[in-house]
Amino acid sequence: MTMKKIFIYFFLLVAVNYIPLQAQSLTAEKILQNVKANFDAIKDYTAMLTGKVNMERLKVPQMNVKIYFKQPNKFKTESKGTTFLPKNILDINPGDLLDKFDASLLGQEEIEGKTFFKIRLVTKTAKGKQVRESFIWVEESRWTITKLEAYPSEGRKIEVLIESMVVEKKYILPEKITAKFDFEQNTDSLAEKIYSPNRMPKRGMVELIYSDYHVNTGLSDEIFEQSAKKK
Repeated sequence: MTMKKIFIYFFLLVAVNYIPLQAQSLTAEKILQNVKANFDAIKDYTAMLTGKVNMERLKVPQMNVKIYFKQPNKFKTESKGTTFLPKNILDINPGDLLDKFDASLLGQEEIEGKTFFKIRLVTKTAKGKQVRESFIWVEESRWTITKLEAYPSEGRKIEVLIESMVVEKKYILPEKITAKFDFEQNTDSLAEKIYSPNRMPKRGMVELIYSDYHVNTGLSDEIFEQSAKKK
């Protein structure tokens, strides 16, 4: 065997063995652990939030809200007027994903030179709770969730796009969240017969823009306890 053939054989052998090991070493669980580790560095934060709602047959003025967060799951909002904010989108905590869902890696996509991993999440079985599935996309370079698709009930779809920014040169937090809601009701369903289609908003969009972040300032638990008492 010539030196050239030996070199080609060695190169192919390394390539064949290396690629599968790389693919096998990365799992949905490891990806979500990286996302969680990134977020665990943020013990608490406050921020200002500007919210715009565009829903069918529903007029909502622009909202200006102050939000508070503290690990692991303390969340509070303050505003002068009535707010129409989707709390289940605002307080998405990457630390909860592994506890609440069974995750599986579906594949990866290359977009504009960046790698995104697509992960399927299925709610863990619990008595009295319906099993649902959703999908998230995680950007490899930052280990942040950039997109979420959920189907909370038949005919309903929620798509959430998350743009992040670096705060204080080290913390990665949301800069803009755009949530799109879509609902296609079966015309023969009971809900369609009971509720007038002219009154039920079937699709819309919520845009949330974050600013004026203050991270790891040592927020007191009393801030959130006062909010709980008011509720």
